[in-house]
Amino acid sequence: MELLFKREQTPGSIGRIKFKLWGKIEPDEEEQALIDRYSFSDAILIAAIQPNLVRKTLFIVVGVFVIAFALFAGTMGFGGALLLSTVFAVGTGYWYLDEKRETIFVKDLLHGRYFSCDSVVELARKEAWLETVVGFLRQVMESAKHWDGTQRHKIEPLPKDEARQVILKGL
Repeated sequence: MELLFKREQTPGSIGRIKFKLWGKIEPDEEEQALIDRYSFSDAILIAAIQPNLVRKTLFIVVGVFVIAFALFAGTMGFGGALLLSTVFAVGTGYWYLDEKRETIFVKDLLHGRYFSCDSVVELARKEAWLETVVGFLRQVMESAKHWDGTQRHKIEPLPKDEARQVILKGL
């Protein structure tokens, strides 16, 4: 498996420079077969909880709907404006949510994904972060080669006091 990076910088708002990192993984044939067999493409590499993102997305959807409806209502009538505004608002909300989410799926990196960074330091950290999680994915895939069949693990009983401690500690 190879991890590809491409770096870019663009002018940002208020004269600041924005940095973009593009990342993509290229599995070999054997790795792609494992990805397909175990549906790894739908697996989450990095889960990020972003409650403010959902709230912002809802505000954007409502705002886009109101503006679009106001623009379309005069020319299309109520039904057409309602339908077109809804489609436009939902599409915009989906795009915004997908663009700003920090949760990374394996399929994001299989197809290539851009990450926005505010600084060169953040860009370098994002690269290191992606290298680490892709390395983890690679090891999970190596482990998956041996998932077929049944493995037998003998669990020996512990002495009474040790068993009690395990139960109490939840280990």
